[in-house]
Amino acid sequence: MSADTKPSTRRPRSAKPAPVPPSCDTCDGTGETTTTVRVGRKRREIGATQTGLCPSCLGTGTA
Repeated sequence: MSADTKPSTRRPRSAKPAPVPPSCDTCDGTGETTTTVRVGRKRREIGATQTGLCPSCLGTGTA
């Protein structure tokens, strides 16, 4: 047997760009949603709003 052959080497792979996840439709990618404040037994709306985490994406902004 002859030992004249070179050992095989692996070529480095080029880095692929990470896929960009689509933004959430509910919060438009911000991660927060606004809702009107309701008070009383009949749940009447007052002129205030509050922000909270988006229920669809849980604040990440991606779908």
